[in-house]
Amino acid sequence: MSISALVLLSSLATSPAAPEVAPEVSEPPRHQLSLYGRSGASIYLSAARTHGGVGGGFGLRDTVDGRWLLQVDANALTGLGSAFAVRVGAGVQRQGWWAPAALVSLTGLFGDRLDFLTPEHPVAVAGPSVGLGLTLAPARFTLGKAQVSVFELGLGVGTDSPGLGLLYGLTLLEVGVAL
Repeated sequence: MSISALVLLSSLATSPAAPEVAPEVSEPPRHQLSLYGRSGASIYLSAARTHGGVGGGFGLRDTVDGRWLLQVDANALTGLGSAFAVRVGAGVQRQGWWAPAALVSLTGLFGDRLDFLTPEHPVAVAGPSVGLGLTLAPARFTLGKAQVSVFELGLGVGTDSPGLGLLYGLTLLEVGVAL
């Protein structure tokens, strides 16, 4: 062997090994948009009106850093006539495959309703029924790019001046997929 070959082999043998790269921990994306469909019921009850029904709809959710939720959805409801519910919410979820969540939601109900004329409300209350409330989703699961939630409960309060109304919400099934 030549001297240059020996020098080359000895330099290769004594050179430091490439540093080992630690396996990467999967970080959630900064923003993860998902489209979801839901079925359930929403009803607004006050001394002046009853508004809502059962049905379903679609929504768009942004999950920020895998934990914070921003969402908006629209739902068609029937039962007390034809009603339309729009919900905007923000909340927090647990990270991982079991992802229970709590959200603060503002819900507006539009369309057909039952109005009650009373001494406090001699004429029908104008405008949509609007309630601000809390939604709890204890049975939410993330399976890859899919999210599934069953049996979400919501309770809110709205104003039918004078007086208050209560907004109840129940989601039987919500299924989403990340875009």
